[in-house]
This record gives sequence, structure tokens and C-alpha cells, in this order.
Amino acid sequence: MAQHQPERPEEPRVHPGGRLEPVPEPETPAEDPSVVSGSPGNGPDGEPSGGREASADADPEAAHRAAREAERKRQQRRRKLLHDCERLLLLDFDTLAMPGWPDHHQLHLARRRRDSWLLLLSVLAVVVLAGMGNLVPALIGGVAFGALALAALWGLPGVRHVFTHQASHMELLLKRRRLLHRARKHVEHLEGPIGLAAACRPLAEYNPALRRSRYTSLYNLSERGQLVDSIRNRSQAQLYLIFALEAEKAYNRLREEYLRTHEQMLDEGDAEPLDAAARASDPGVVPVPESDPGPDSQESGAAGGDSVTAHSP
Repeated sequence: MAQHQPERPEEPRVHPGGRLEPVPEPETPAEDPSVVSGSPGNGPDGEPSGGREASADADPEAAHRAAREAERKRQQRRRKLLHDCERLLLLDFDTLAMPGWPDHHQLHLARRRRDSWLLLLSVLAVVVLAGMGNLVPALIGGVAFGALALAALWGLPGVRHVFTHQASHMELLLKRRRLLHRARKHVEHLEGPIGLAAACRPLAEYNPALRRSRYTSLYNLSERGQLVDSIRNRSQAQLYLIFALEAEKAYNRLREEYLRTHEQMLDEGDAEPLDAAARASDPGVVPVPESDPGPDSQESGAAGGDSVTAHSP
């Protein structure tokens, strides 16, 4: 039986010159570089590097464009708020403050004078009636009758103002009613058809004092159109005056911010210059530019005029 001899490892072959040829190593499957590090055109996350660079370049432009559009919308909102609250500039301080309002002390003194006058008239009338009934001497009755006539004349404003400038109780009440009526008319003029207090409620962004709870009733009544009817005394008129003054402060701040932002947009070329027509117009209405008559229309008009003159006698 032939014995199995173990295979000897292959010895390196000797080339002329004494160089040795290395033994070839077993071939191993090469790893796909695209599997390890991604495809040559992709980044580490598998996204195209060229698309990422393009999006990075486009993002600042898109963000700048979105910021300009947002600022333009804010400017439109500011302009509309300025237009809605423009009636604040018509505020008359004295009409709502009512500096000549008769206070309770004046009314109390006038009421005491009126009661004393009525008591005097009653006493004199009793004495006159007693004199007519022969209960007192006729002389006393006659003097009482003369005093009664003079006291009755004292009740006439023209006669009373000759001797004193103090207003009567009725005159003070009429003055109160007249001042309150003027204040209500002024509030009605300020409120207008849209309700000034309700329209100026967003001005609280520029004056936090407008967020106070004391103004909540004004906002609700103005929104329902019942604010004028609710003003029945001086305190309510003065509350509206305080609100109007606070809203006017916020209006001035809003106008300054609007003009400052508009100047910045003008420098960047994103806005057109303001003119008198734009300031006076409603921001919600887009003005339609008038078309200039072309040369053809002018020539036709001139031809029509020549024909009219030719046919005229």
C-alpha cells in the first residue's frame, strides 16, 4: 500500500540574480467602496451633496424673501390700524373733561337757597291769607303781600342776576344736562360707524395700559354700538376721555414705527414713496391708475373738433 505523504508547502522559486518570487496570497472579495462610504455622488447621509449645497444657497434667499413678505404684511396691518384709529386725532379734551361741571357742593348750596326761598314764599302767603281773613291787621297783610310780590320776582332769572350771579338749582341741573349732552355728541362723533374703541383695541400692543380691565366694558359696548347710550354721568365720559388719551399715545407710537419701517423699506427698494392720496385713502382699497390719453385719441379728438367747426354755420 502506498503511504500518503503530506504535501510540502510550495517553496519560493529562485530567479536569476537571486530574486525570490513571493507566494501569491489567496484572493479576497474587494469591498464595494460605495457600500462603506456611500456612492461617490452622495454625502455621509446618503443625500446628494450637490443638492444640499444648492439648498444651502437657496435657503438664505428664501428666508430673506419670506422676511420681507412678513414685514410687508405687518406694514399693511399697521396702515389699516392707523386708518381705523384716525378719529383719535379729533379728540376735544375740554368737551369730555367738562371743567365747568357743577359739583355736589354747589348743588347743595343752591338747593338750600331754593328751599329758603320757598319757605319765605309760604310764610308770606299765609300772612296774606290771614290778613284777607281779618286774622291779622290789614297793614300787616298788605306788607306781606308786597313782600310776597318781590319774593316772587326774585324767582325770575333776569331779576335775580341783577343782584347776584349765583346760579339757581335748576340752572345748575340744566348746565349739567347740557354739558353731558355735548359730551355724548362728541363721543358719537368719535365712535363713527365702526366703533372707535373696538377698532383701537389692538393698540394695546403699543400701550399696555389699554389692557386694563376698566376698559373692557368700553370695548364691548363699542363693538355692539351701545357706547353712546351708556354714558349717563360725568365719570363715564371721563373714563372714555382717559381711554382716548391712552389710545392716542399708542397711536403716535404706531405711526412712528410705521414711518421708520417705511423709510427702511424705501432704502431697500421694497416700497413706494407715500403721497397725499395714499395717506388719505383707505388702505383696503387699491387705487386704479388713470390711463393717459394716447396720441391716437388726441388726433381723433382734434379731427372731431375740425369736423364740428366745418359743419357749423
